[in-house]
Amino acid sequence: MIVALTMSVSSCSKDNYESHEFRLEPINIVSAELPDEFDYGRRYRIGVTIELPNSCYFYYDQYEYIYDGDTRLIYPIVHIDEGISCNQQITEIKFSIPVQVLQKEPYIFKFYQGKDADGEDTFLTIEVPVN
Repeated sequence: MIVALTMSVSSCSKDNYESHEFRLEPINIVSAELPDEFDYGRRYRIGVTIELPNSCYFYYDQYEYIYDGDTRLIYPIVHIDEGISCNQQITEIKFSIPVQVLQKEPYIFKFYQGKDADGEDTFLTIEVPVN
């Protein structure tokens, strides 16, 4: 058993992997699923859908969730491999974000949808009242 484990570990050397560059950047949210209303004190999971434009884009459950008063700004972050060939197949990814309702005012969610012609961030905005 130990011999087999040692052989499998030693066969995985860094030389077997190609080195390449990558970058991280926000990606557009296609849609978001939220309840019509929240109950104060309860926990929810918000459904989010993004589309990866080609095989060089990877999503690893990373996002920015920024508090701005009653507003929540949500930016999914993708890993983009550079310097490798990519196929142009679009891949839809769905993930969820946990939210615990700790305010009595309505929540305003702003889901990142890219930049406009002036380079300003644009958002899908959804307001959810709290009971």
